[in-house]
Parts: sequence; structure tokens; C-alpha cells
Amino acid sequence: MAQHIKERKKFSSRQDAFVPEVHDWWSEFCKESAIHGMPYLARKDLHWTERLFWVAAIVAATYYAIRSCYSQWERYRDNPLVYEYEYIYMLRNFSLPGITLCTLFPKLDHADDLIFDTWHINTTLDTADGNYYRQFLVDLTNLQYNNMQILELYENDTTLADVDLVKLLLHLHRGVYPNPSDDKEQPFVPILTEMGLCQTNSRLTRYGNPFGKLVDRKVIPVKNGSFFSPTQIQLKPSFNYTIVQLFMHDVNEMMLPQDRRTVTVNTGVRIFYSIRVKLNTISAEDEVRNVPITFRKCRYTTETNLQYFNVYYPSLCRLECRINWALHLCKCKPYFYAAGPQTPICNITGMLCLNRKNWLEKPCDCLPLCKENSFIVTEDLGQNTGGEDYKGEGYERVIQIHVELPKMGMKRRVVFSTDQLIMSFGGAIGLFLGASFMTIYGLIYLAIYFTIAKCKYRPLFARQPKMFNTCRRGISEMNMEMGYKVCKRAKEFHFNSLAK
Repeated sequence: MAQHIKERKKFSSRQDAFVPEVHDWWSEFCKESAIHGMPYLARKDLHWTERLFWVAAIVAATYYAIRSCYSQWERYRDNPLVYEYEYIYMLRNFSLPGITLCTLFPKLDHADDLIFDTWHINTTLDTADGNYYRQFLVDLTNLQYNNMQILELYENDTTLADVDLVKLLLHLHRGVYPNPSDDKEQPFVPILTEMGLCQTNSRLTRYGNPFGKLVDRKVIPVKNGSFFSPTQIQLKPSFNYTIVQLFMHDVNEMMLPQDRRTVTVNTGVRIFYSIRVKLNTISAEDEVRNVPITFRKCRYTTETNLQYFNVYYPSLCRLECRINWALHLCKCKPYFYAAGPQTPICNITGMLCLNRKNWLEKPCDCLPLCKENSFIVTEDLGQNTGGEDYKGEGYERVIQIHVELPKMGMKRRVVFSTDQLIMSFGGAIGLFLGASFMTIYGLIYLAIYFTIAKCKYRPLFARQPKMFNTCRRGISEMNMEMGYKVCKRAKEFHFNSLAK
């Protein structure tokens, strides 16, 4: 009897070895983690107060680690760059300013011919209609982005509904602007701007080409200036007895009225005008390009996000913003935007629609360039005309611009880069928790292993109790040695299934 009881205990311990124990995932997690204090949480030989102390220590360390990481993230998000002054005297060449000239053309020499060709009105025979259309041409010449209300007089006139306003302007001033078929380089070429039809030497003439195609006009290149070469520009406007508005901007930009990058000078009808401007330059070191645009808050010309332009400039961004807003409000765009959808172009009704809906009030969120030049007028002086009877004015009307080059310039410099942000995260986590990025990778591996084990092998583990209970009953009903062999084979079959 004693021998039988001994054998029953022996085979009972052998059969219990066949049944796999429940895996302690929490203990494995604590032991695998390199976070300080985690192994103590899995030790069952410690008193519960000791484990509670380690829980409090880990929670506090985690809080300060997260707080430190978030503080570094805020610094990277808000102030990754600083501006510093650098000495640039005699070290660089600078491009001279781009210039756009806009006039009001109070004398319309070709108005009568244009009225006859367009509306078949003989201004000599029909004085009333001739004066009406002549006044329309004057208002069209003076039409700008911010005075569209001057068209209210012509709102219900069906003879003006389908008129091509750009062709009217080009035909009206055909003696002033060069012929579009002329392949010679010109000092100034016509361009459509928010001030109407103007002349410019900008390098972005393609986006304001009034002749229907977005192609570059041949302009004499603007020379670079240095401390050892002249920095004076002399202009001789080809139109007399008219108000000239002069806009100075970066030669790579388009003119934008009321913009900080565009300097506006109204020279009036003066025969001589002298302007002294100072160049301000902002450069950027190479590492600035590695900082995300959202955080550095500036763009390079190749980082375009524009729909109608293949390069980025703040002026083009604002033009696109205005075009899209006009299309949204009144389903058309003003005639002085050559880029963007070719149709529909606003007629007089569309222009008045934009004016009544205050389309200029929408702010345009356009980032500056990381490298840019701007100008400030420091002095301007003009000499009045001698009157319309003064015959020498056509030869003497001169606008002279003197550019002062800077001795100091501003530079964007990275003080907190992406690499430094990552190292700050690693330092905070290592200081408070004693962990590293390899610790995170290990925990991710353990989580994946746990998920796979739970999802893939759960049905097999669910059948374990039933199978091994069958083995126990078999051992009690047959020879113990034979039952042991049967259960051993069942165990091997079960774990082979798990391996597969």
C-alpha cells in the first residue's frame, strides 16, 4: 500500500510537468525593461510598501522626463532660429533693385481711333457718345486693385460687357510699349500688375505678360552692385506730362503695392527726381534648410506650395491668394492677373462684385524668403516741371536712384536643430529613467511578441486543460507507465503544433 502511494505521487509529479505554466508577462516586462526601478516591481520577495515606493519613484521620474521633453519640443517649435548681425562690408555683390513704372496717362492720343474701331463711334460727329467712351478709357487707365468703384457709372452698359480690357489698354498705349514681336532686349517691358498696365525690369515678367502667354519677356539684365562698382541707376521715362509712380523691389520679385518688400515713390510730373535708398539683406546658413518650414517660418524659392507658379516668392503667393479669393467670391479674376485660370476674366459687373464684397480684406498667409533683400528710401528730391509749353522736358526727364550698400547684414542661424532635439530627448529620458532608445525598441519587440502569442496561439492554449485532463484520466484507468507514455506523446504533439 505504501509502495502504491509512493508511485502515485511520483507519476503525479511527472504528469504535472506536462502541463505548461501560465506565462508571467508582467514579470518578463519588468525584467526586460532597462528603466530604473522596474525589476523591483516584479520581485515577489519584497514587501508591498517597497514596491509602492518604486512605483512612486518611477511615476515621478516619468513625469519630469516628459515635462523636460515637452519643454525642448516647445523650444524647437517656437525658436529654432536666431538673427545675428554679420560683417559684410566689401565681401559680397548685391543685385540692384528691380523697378516698375506705372503712369496715369492723362493724355490719350489714340483714344478717338480706338473708340471708332471698338464701338464704331465717330467722336467728331457724335460728341456725347465720344466723350462717354473717352471718359471710360481714362477710367480704365486709372483702374487699380483698390479703386474699382469708379466703374459704377458703366455697370448697366451692355456695350462694355464683353470688351477685352487688356487689349484696349495695349492698343491705347501702343506707341509707348515695345512691340511684342520685337526680340531685342528692352530696359523695360509691359507687365500686368495690381496697379494696371505698367513697365518693369523684373525677372518674373512671364507671370504678368499681357500678351496672352506665360513666357518671359526679354529684359536687359539688372547688374550687380558692389563696393567697387557704381550703384547708381538712371531712368529716362518715355512718357511726358504724366504722373509716374515708381516701385522698387527685389529684381526677382513682382511689384506689390502696399507691401513691405516694395518701396513706392510718387514722382509726380517732375522733370528730375533723385532717390537715395538703402539696401537691407537677410541671409541664411545652410543648416536652416534642414529645419521644417513650419518651425523656421520662411521658404526657399524651390520650396513652392503654389498652384499657379513653379517657384516661390511672397509676391506670387499673395497674387495666388488674391486670385483664389476673387474666384471664390465672384467666380472670376480681375484682368490684371495674367497667371492662374485663363477664364473667366471679370467684366465690369465682376469688378464691382469684388469691390462690394471687400475682397481685399482677406489676409494672405505668405511666408517670407529665408534669403531676401529689401530697400528703404532715405532721401528723395524732385525738381518741378516747366509746364506743358516747356519744350526741353522730353529730353531732361530723368529719375536717378542711388543705392547705398550695407556694411552689416542679418543672418538666420540655427540654434536648435533636429539632431539637438533628438539628443535632448535622449538626455532627458536617460537622466530621469535611465533608459535609451534601445530600451524603447526592446519594449516594442516585447509588445509585438505578446500580441502575436495572444492572437495566434490562443486557440491552442484554450485546448490545454481539456487535453491534459484527458491524460490524467487515462493514467488513472490504465497502467501508470503506459499512461505516462501516452501523455508524453500528447505533449510533444501539442508543442509541435505551437511551433508551427
